[in-house]
Amino acid sequence: MTKSVAWGDYDDDGDPDLYASCIGPNRLYRNNGDGSFTDVAPALGVTEPSGRSFVAWFWDYNNDGHLDLYVGGYEATIEQIAQDYLGEMPSGGARPRLYRNDGKGGFVDVTSAAGLNIVRLPMGANFADVDNDGWLDFYLGTGDPDLSSLMPNELYWNDGGKRFLNATASADVGHLPKGHGIAFGDLDNDGDQELLVQAGGFGRGDASPNALFLNPGSANHFVVLQLRGKTVNRAAIGARLRLTVADGAGGRRDIHLVLDSGGSFGANSLQAEIGLGAATVVESLEVRWPGGPVETWKGLAVDRFYRVEEGAAEVTPLERRRLTLGEPRPPTGP
Repeated sequence: MTKSVAWGDYDDDGDPDLYASCIGPNRLYRNNGDGSFTDVAPALGVTEPSGRSFVAWFWDYNNDGHLDLYVGGYEATIEQIAQDYLGEMPSGGARPRLYRNDGKGGFVDVTSAAGLNIVRLPMGANFADVDNDGWLDFYLGTGDPDLSSLMPNELYWNDGGKRFLNATASADVGHLPKGHGIAFGDLDNDGDQELLVQAGGFGRGDASPNALFLNPGSANHFVVLQLRGKTVNRAAIGARLRLTVADGAGGRRDIHLVLDSGGSFGANSLQAEIGLGAATVVESLEVRWPGGPVETWKGLAVDRFYRVEEGAAEVTPLERRRLTLGEPRPPTGP
């Protein structure tokens, strides 16, 4: 019984591979490039969590140019979750897995080192760079069918590709109703990503209102790219992006992103909304079009919107009118 699937070229051979998150051992089907697939999950050690898992996605959380894999566990009691919150380390419960791509066709389990050896029940989840620092964060929509279960949805902040810190309280996004679908996107055209939580329960009478969280922004810079394929699919889904950025003070780094709809049980904007941190210029933008050519553009300004067309000599600046989403609801309670 498969709960989530994710496509990603984990071995960098040019064709997409398929991960299936299941009730039972999970599967990683390597694309053989000839119309067939081989299950390599046991050999690569990515079958866990093998009791019940749910959300899964490929992403490059540490910006090394190789696709890593996140898989969320989904087997725990509310008592075990409460124990985990209290630091009592419950003996049971399925824990997530963060598999770091070793760049050699395999994976390393870095769950504990990344601070993610936790017991939660994520049903919908997604990832985005919520503070535009150039490192991908993620949000878990939690819950289960039991009417009596109630636990906060959670935001995890990426600390420079080394570990993840729970930023739920500081970001004020600990929505309690059960999170079924999670989506990120720049809804007001100001360069940062808003968070939409589609909430609700499994049974009759367990309905909850959705929540839209307005991103207040940060001092970090951004660039938003609208990709357009010609010989490849028009939305350029599956394109691999590498941005080399400089901050004007001698600092330089690469930021990597795959253009897709994000995590599972939810979908992100199909434009590339990329945080640049303190960068003052995008020195180069490399696009590996899915199944197509590799092209490079130089010297993009920050805090701008561009259309990037396959085969075009230059990128096209876009004008986007900023929108007002309304006043945020004031916080309630202590």
